[in-house]
Amino acid sequence: MSLQDMPVVETGRVDMDSKWFELYQKGIELGTWDVSKLVDAIGVEEDIEVWNSLEPEQKEQWARLIAAFVDLEHAVAEDGRRIIEQMASPYLDDSIEKEMYATVFAMTEAKHTQFFDMYINTVMDDVFPETHLDIRRGGQPLPRTSACGMSKLGERQGAHMALAANNGDPVEIARAATTYHMMVEGIAARGGYFLKNNMMQESPLPLLNKGFQFVSTDEGRHVTHGLELLSELLEKERAGIPEYQGVDEAIWEESLECLPHVIDTAYFVSAAMDDPLGADFDGLIQRGMELWHAQFKEALDLDHYAPNTFSQVAQQAATEADEADYDGRIEHHAETYAKKLDLDESNVVRGGVADD
Repeated sequence: MSLQDMPVVETGRVDMDSKWFELYQKGIELGTWDVSKLVDAIGVEEDIEVWNSLEPEQKEQWARLIAAFVDLEHAVAEDGRRIIEQMASPYLDDSIEKEMYATVFAMTEAKHTQFFDMYINTVMDDVFPETHLDIRRGGQPLPRTSACGMSKLGERQGAHMALAANNGDPVEIARAATTYHMMVEGIAARGGYFLKNNMMQESPLPLLNKGFQFVSTDEGRHVTHGLELLSELLEKERAGIPEYQGVDEAIWEESLECLPHVIDTAYFVSAAMDDPLGADFDGLIQRGMELWHAQFKEALDLDHYAPNTFSQVAQQAATEADEADYDGRIEHHAETYAKKLDLDESNVVRGGVADD
């Protein structure tokens, strides 16, 4: 059949030329990787062998990084449903393409949760002996997550996402998108990939590395989503529409509120323990500055953008991290975690849910 003879594909309500439909389509094409099939294709044996050969401090460094991703992905998977609700906001033009994309978004976040949960319980179970507490059902983040800024970042994200999903105004939607897509996914997660890539040089874990590649591809679309969403809100603010006034300032303020938690987490994984696998905290800070400029200046061109303020907040956060007793924090939260697990057998549902 020649091109001239091929039928023209038509749609009615769905705008196939929409940038949001394009993100949806990419999610369908690239985001449907299967965790079980990935394990079958790559295998887990080499990861287990390499893991068992690592020194205790090297395992601890991996555990600190992966714990943050476990709870990070758990938190964002929970917020996936709020993304769907948020995309239906009248302030976002009631776009069916946005809502279609949001359904794929939620699916990929759930898949990331599945992958990291599988990995720590299959390969890293000696440093994650108990992972059963569901933070939504009377539980708490893993002790290592609670010991660093990632826990606070997750709490902040959840609070803003809940407000934005429940008829939030444009300023609240902007705060939620900044926390979730710009800071958690755009800065913290991408910073984590930087650390992971360096650590892989010393301890290659092929299944973990491949899983991270799929996750980072998915997250790249999510960051694009955030930039598109915030750009739309900023465009309406700059057009003088009253309901959208304050969006630019809210984006900048929220980014600065989140930054210390990101710095704290990065230090916790690297410099706080003498960096046995060469994660490179200084290199990460440089990478973070590049990402920060690309998002908030080059892409969004915020009127409130102030690089000197960023540097001051980052330096203060690094100083405070250098003085922190992370080992003491881990021990404290591990004791609390253990107490929550010490439940009557009838109150524990196997498979990760503690009802109390």
